[in-house]
Amino acid sequence: MNDAVIESGSLRLAQESDLIATLEAVEISADLPRAAADAAEIRAFAETLGRLDVAFWAEVTGLDALARTDGAPGARTRGQEILEWATEQGDARLASRCHALIAMMDLIGGHSGSGAEQATIAVTLLDGTELPRLRAKFLTRQALGLLFAGLLQHGFDVSRRALALADQLEDPELLAQIASNAFHAALDESMPDEARFWMRRLEAVMASSPDLEAELSDVLARGHLADNRPWDALDVLERAGDDDAATSQPETRATRMLLLAQAHHGVGNLPAARRALDRAEQITVRHALEEVASTVLEERAAVAASAADFRLAYELHRQFHQAARSRWIEARRSRVDHLFAEQNVTEALERAEQAEAAVAVDPLTKVRNRRWVEDTLPDVVRTWQAGGPWTASLAILDLDHFKLVNDRYGHAAGDDVLVAVAAALQTCGGVQHVARIGGEEFLLVLQQDADPEQVAERVLSAIRELRWPGIDGGLRVTVSVGFAGCAPGATTSALLQEADRRLYSAKRGGRDRSAGPWAE
Repeated sequence: MNDAVIESGSLRLAQESDLIATLEAVEISADLPRAAADAAEIRAFAETLGRLDVAFWAEVTGLDALARTDGAPGARTRGQEILEWATEQGDARLASRCHALIAMMDLIGGHSGSGAEQATIAVTLLDGTELPRLRAKFLTRQALGLLFAGLLQHGFDVSRRALALADQLEDPELLAQIASNAFHAALDESMPDEARFWMRRLEAVMASSPDLEAELSDVLARGHLADNRPWDALDVLERAGDDDAATSQPETRATRMLLLAQAHHGVGNLPAARRALDRAEQITVRHALEEVASTVLEERAAVAASAADFRLAYELHRQFHQAARSRWIEARRSRVDHLFAEQNVTEALERAEQAEAAVAVDPLTKVRNRRWVEDTLPDVVRTWQAGGPWTASLAILDLDHFKLVNDRYGHAAGDDVLVAVAAALQTCGGVQHVARIGGEEFLLVLQQDADPEQVAERVLSAIRELRWPGIDGGLRVTVSVGFAGCAPGATTSALLQEADRRLYSAKRGGRDRSAGPWAE
């Protein structure tokens, strides 16, 4: 093969790699109109490279962005067509995006059971190579679907998982979206404790990012209306200003107009209430938002009654109840489908848990991996925080001079050493979790009441006592360990940095030893 062909092949690989990286950035963009346009360009370029899978991926990304702004007629059908192709090709990455698109279209169309199922499958098919922000986006959609479908405990659980990931990403807008979805669901289902939890999270987000108050105005306004404070609701909505921005979802815009109408009605400004209802109705008709449209009709009847136009109020109430009855009949007809969907959601959740468990395991040593650390350790640390200072610890452990083992005995022998060390660490008293976080680096999560100094001695002794007759009878393996204690207010990042600092202190001190807060 000549140099020109090699160079051409390398250039093509570079182009494809850049294209995929660009597409990954586009699918997590908050600028939806720009995302739709960029996805179209990526699709065209992918087709010139003959990468049909990437072209389809870009098409789905564009449809997803359009569905959340101006609407995308036929997007569900197209998503299903591309899903069939992805399934035939065994392309889980593309299939995941297709299921997420179909979920969005089902949720917009009011098909909550199917939407929850499709969103759950989308999360299940993620393989851990996706950007964390995309995982958070899919979890948020899954949580919304589960809450809409009435699977409340599952929905709130997934919402908390999405919340933890948004915390790690330090993304206040995503935090606000997750918390507001859960708050609305809790309020709808008359769950005051749950609603208060999510409102506290929203208040914390607004305290750190005051510019988000306008975006969260519908949540705050609904809370004020629920507390019979229409003046406060109106104040919040008027401060937020007009929200016909193309970046907002149609249902969000329609709901905000409905809330504005209810606030005006509450303070007695009936003409303003009617104008807001007119705008809400325009959005519901354009985007076929049946649920919001029904509530708009109900509010029109209430406004008419307040204006003493009882004939109109009666007629509007009659239309509202006819619409409600139609929805009830449709719901009764689809009850069996919904029950099947609920069963499928439950099964999909179980598959998702199994898939996530598999993804979070190091294939060589069979202990936890870095993915587990990123996803789960923050939850562990938050649990520790309730116990006061020095109630829990973690440690980072590194094999001493491990490169010499690989160089002298080969990588197969090095793998055997890693497997044996991981097994030994799991048997040490006081160690709750072991995770491999690098080539020869491990994270130890201690039991909450374990004495870290005692655990350190057990770990060092367990590794010193390992023997390697199958490799070399004279081989001795040692480790260096750095411990960090969890004090109130400590973050996961700070704990890991502290443990890493002490690990290198142990290495500088001569290796085969530990360093921890007990010695300071």
